[in-house]
Amino acid sequence: MIFSDPHPAYTHLNPKESMDKRHGTQQGDPDRGAAAMYKVATMDEPPLRIVLGSDAFSSIIDKIEKYDDNYRKYEGLSRSTDYLGKDGQK
Repeated sequence: MIFSDPHPAYTHLNPKESMDKRHGTQQGDPDRGAAAMYKVATMDEPPLRIVLGSDAFSSIIDKIEKYDDNYRKYEGLSRSTDYLGKDGQK
C-alpha cells in the first residue's frame, strides 16, 4: 500500500503504522474479497449495497438493530408531523 502525506488535520494519525500492525492478522482475505467484488460486478441484478467480510457483516447487523430500536421508540413523534386536514384528521 502506498501512503501519501497526511492532511494537516490528520497528522496525529499514522495509517501506515496501523496497517503494518494489522498486516497478516486481519480477518478478511484480500483475494477472496476481490473475488466477491467481481462476482457482484458481474451479477445480472447486483445488490444496491453489500458488506464484505464477517466483521463488516456483524457490525452492520448490529447498527441496523440499533437503528430499528431507535426509530420504533420515536415512531409516534415521527408520525406526529403529518399534515392534518381542515377537519383535524389525516
